[in-house]
Amino acid sequence: MALFDAISDFALSLPGAYMTEQWMGSHVFKISDDKMFCVLRPGKPNMLIKLGSIESRELLIEAGVAEIHTHMKRGSWADLLTDKLEKDDILARVEESYALVRFGLTKARQAALPPYPG
Repeated sequence: MALFDAISDFALSLPGAYMTEQWMGSHVFKISDDKMFCVLRPGKPNMLIKLGSIESRELLIEAGVAEIHTHMKRGSWADLLTDKLEKDDILARVEESYALVRFGLTKARQAALPPYPG
């Protein structure tokens, strides 16, 4: 299975996750009321995700496995270079991004989502 498909399948397996196609064909994975947690671009070796801190983003950039996204320069969003990471690490980062976005929702929005054991 191609990495793009593996990431997509994993993102959609997270409770309450869904995908919309936006921004010239990008696959935008979201939860609740349009809160994105991951963006994949078909044919591109990168993936936009939310990280736990700006420091985490800086460490990944220094390691050469992430870049600052041109439209998401603030906060802890980063473009992971999927061709420089192992599949398991990529999927763990997708789940981390999902959890950060999910637990940033109001308690009411969290309660409306399917249970998440993480």
